[in-house]
Amino acid sequence: MSNMEDIELEKLRKALDSDVKNLVDKYLKEMEWDIPDVDEPRARRLILEEIEKLVQQMAAGA
Repeated sequence: MSNMEDIELEKLRKALDSDVKNLVDKYLKEMEWDIPDVDEPRARRLILEEIEKLVQQMAAGA
């Protein structure tokens, strides 16, 4: 049986997905302003890696 947090997270999943995609797109556009021929797949990967580091820090309470 799911706890309340799991049920609530399921309700928020689509919004979270959209928010993360928009956040990555935002920073990709900023990179494109400075680097017009940016390697988009690599840039997306780098942005997501940085987001992941920050999420890990938040999860650890830092």
